[in-house]
Amino acid sequence: MEVRMKQINTLKATAIFLVSTVYFYILLFTLLPFIKANLDLNPAMYWFITGYFLFVPLFIAAVVFARKDGNKTAKEVLCSLNVRPMTKNEWGYALTGTLSVFVLTGLIFAVSVLLNKNFGVRELSTTPWFMTISPFRGSDRLLLLVWLPMFAFNILGEELLWRGYIQTRLKNRFSWVLCAFLWLLFHLPFGMDLMIMLLPVVLILPYAFHKTQNTCVGIFIHGVYNGPIFVLVALGLMH
Repeated sequence: MEVRMKQINTLKATAIFLVSTVYFYILLFTLLPFIKANLDLNPAMYWFITGYFLFVPLFIAAVVFARKDGNKTAKEVLCSLNVRPMTKNEWGYALTGTLSVFVLTGLIFAVSVLLNKNFGVRELSTTPWFMTISPFRGSDRLLLLVWLPMFAFNILGEELLWRGYIQTRLKNRFSWVLCAFLWLLFHLPFGMDLMIMLLPVVLILPYAFHKTQNTCVGIFIHGVYNGPIFVLVALGLMH
């Protein structure tokens, strides 16, 4: 099996991130308000639908780019995106990275709470400005079944594109720093509060990929970090 990976330059990597970020903004100021104005749904559904329009294209883009390198079969595409079973060492990076992200994110949130109590500084919000989530009660909890596929495309779409395609093909020793910075910019639409909260994962995850060159490491860290936090917010256990 011949796997092809054509290198890309910093300009192309930056362009992909920036186009994705602009597309994100466009969705938030066109599709999202259109859905709100025309559909009477649970407020969380407005983001779920918008999320499908955001993350499915990222997933498709990663596959298309990998195929344009000359990879035809599913196995070749996956290999070119550095998707493979994790070794014991890679599991170590995945677990250590996940734990570090949770600890540092918790520390940031704790500092925010202390600043609020002692100096009146507003606490950091864990919910983006465009998302309204009231705790799911009763049958509304079934909405998590609508969220789950979107969540899968969120994690796979970002990790396959950001890490599997872009970071894999940037052959610079410190390309992970560039990818971390560009990934942070992609979160601009979420607002400054969440960008601050996301600093640990934005830095640690690209570094873990840099050390392992295995996209599954990023998928694991990203998924374990994002999934439980959203579920806790949706169930009213975290705000």
